[in-house]
Amino acid sequence: MDREKLFTFIKAAEGDLASVRSSLLIVAQGGDVSGIEGSRRLLSRLGKGALACGQPALAARVADCSGSLIKLVSGGGVSPLGVTDSLDHVAAIEAALLKLPLSDGDFVQNVDKFLDESFEHILPHECAADAKREVDDFEIDEETLEIFRGEAEELLAGIDLNLRKLAENYADGAALWEIRRNAHTLKGSAGIVGVKHAAEIAHRMEDLLDQFVEARLEPSPAAIAFFEASSHYLKSIIDGCPAMPIDYEDLYRRAESLEPSRAEIAAPAEESRTGNVLPPQRIESIKQDSGPIVRVSLDRLDELIKLSRGLLINHSALAERFNEILAANEGAMTKLDTLIETQHSLMDDIQSKLLRIRMVKFGNLETRLARTVHVTCLEEGKSAAVEIVNGDAEIDTQIIDALIEPLLHLLKNAVVHGIESPEVRRLIGKPEKGAIVISVEADEEFVVISIKDDGAGVAVDKLKEKAVAAGSISSDAFDALSAREVLKLIFEKGLTTATKVDLNAGRGIGMSIVKEAVESRGGTVHVESSPQKGSEFTIMLPLRSAPPAPAYDQLDSPAISTDSDSEKIPIVLIVDDSASVRRATAKYIQDAGFRAITANSGADALELLLNGTYEPDLILSDVEMPQIDGWEFLEYVKTDDNLGHIPIVMVTSLDSEEYRERALKLGASDYVVKPFNSADVDRVLGILDPVVA
Repeated sequence: MDREKLFTFIKAAEGDLASVRSSLLIVAQGGDVSGIEGSRRLLSRLGKGALACGQPALAARVADCSGSLIKLVSGGGVSPLGVTDSLDHVAAIEAALLKLPLSDGDFVQNVDKFLDESFEHILPHECAADAKREVDDFEIDEETLEIFRGEAEELLAGIDLNLRKLAENYADGAALWEIRRNAHTLKGSAGIVGVKHAAEIAHRMEDLLDQFVEARLEPSPAAIAFFEASSHYLKSIIDGCPAMPIDYEDLYRRAESLEPSRAEIAAPAEESRTGNVLPPQRIESIKQDSGPIVRVSLDRLDELIKLSRGLLINHSALAERFNEILAANEGAMTKLDTLIETQHSLMDDIQSKLLRIRMVKFGNLETRLARTVHVTCLEEGKSAAVEIVNGDAEIDTQIIDALIEPLLHLLKNAVVHGIESPEVRRLIGKPEKGAIVISVEADEEFVVISIKDDGAGVAVDKLKEKAVAAGSISSDAFDALSAREVLKLIFEKGLTTATKVDLNAGRGIGMSIVKEAVESRGGTVHVESSPQKGSEFTIMLPLRSAPPAPAYDQLDSPAISTDSDSEKIPIVLIVDDSASVRRATAKYIQDAGFRAITANSGADALELLLNGTYEPDLILSDVEMPQIDGWEFLEYVKTDDNLGHIPIVMVTSLDSEEYRERALKLGASDYVVKPFNSADVDRVLGILDPVVA
């Protein structure tokens, strides 16, 4: 037997078998059999190689495995037993491969080394105590703790505010949801920075809130008393002097009964909420500052001081020159003009430097984000690393604050729902340690953050099962959804694919918090997912709020707005209820050399068209909008004698042939699926008449 030829065959066979196993494991997880045909081709090549190496018995095993794959996909449905049978055949082939060159001493040594390394990965290296120690040893800098204290104070204020609303109106579902949301976020943040006791208290609150929601009952006075006591308890922990209310456990037992009777005991007197000072994680007393804290470098402060000194000197000189003006000195007037010009320049510089002071590097969050993944991995028995791309990008501190909450939820989601266990990743040929990449892009108008993992992707079958069971959608309606629309369901309140409820997942709150937090800032969140390749969430936030009035605005580029021939430049009307989408699309249009005007709904767009202020050469319209949606807007314009000649392109996240056909039937010139990007610009602008364009 040719030793080199045999070893080459064995190496190639191991790779092919790993691919076959991955396909089978994918079938087992979601029933996707698209990779089976490729696996059969690999097995055919493997069988021929076995015969070429003089191994007919091995070739027979390969043929048996190929037969099991045919059987697996021929019954009209995938059987778990069929998958197991095929995996057994793969294991039998691998065992036979190991036996082939046992007479070779070097090979035996290599196999021994391989087995030793494998057992190092399979056997646990540390007990639970060691794992706990690893969490505690993860360095938490003072800045991270300071951020947590401020965040916790804000979340507790939100809980208290909505508890007061609940006490006035027990049926206030919005207040109940806000308490639930704030407790959920506080639980996660406390766990990340190692304040486990606070995380457990918040988790307990969340448990009880879920019970009221699931039982469809209004919270009782006893429940509200428990929530108030828990809020006071959490505040004491954050302040560094943890004090459990004396009757805390008794309050919990009464609240847990879910009894909605108004005869329950009201909230305990303030003096009963102290006592029993406990020693769990103490953190330093927090400052009472209500606003965000910004750390400024000395160099930037020095720049401001120099500018301020220049302003003072210039101000003194101005005062002197005014005295000279009184004497009607013409030369003094000239000097005054120069000084005023200098004053303007200095003020512009100060404004620029002040704006820079508000900016912080996104990479400053790395410790906090990495710890989130680290702690969640330890609690879930997984392994993953975080990489930040373009961490030097500078973002306004208030935008950073707005991003923290959704980012932490998305990172925990990536670990819990995306990254597989090390054992599963080994089986399907992935590195044991998962990868989570956070990419940052920022310009003068937008910041775009993407969180991408290399995990299993969204479990569509589980999502369907949970959505149908929760009554969010019928089975037939779910099947009619496009891939993009299916993924949108993960943002529904109370909908989760988790199989257990713990500190990390299982309540269906985290993703809806992400959506609410982003949209409350005028931003958007988009998700893409591929089976076994992972998921990517993209957040786009405007760096400044859109002006409240008018309902529509002209967004001419500077080069065009002052041009006397600007009327000849084609106008594109962008209709979308998302401010960030309007601005992003307008920027693409302007960069292409066209004028852009925008409207935030179909109603506003019609008002703009009918009042005759503008007659656009092209309209880009969303579908899902308030008041008058895209369908109604399209139908009105295309049936109007004066407006029907204007081409309209529907730009929407509704991705299905049914919607596309509906748009074209109503008169749309094209149909583009969001997100709209620079690659779509030439396509839609090509619709314009060549003479006009």
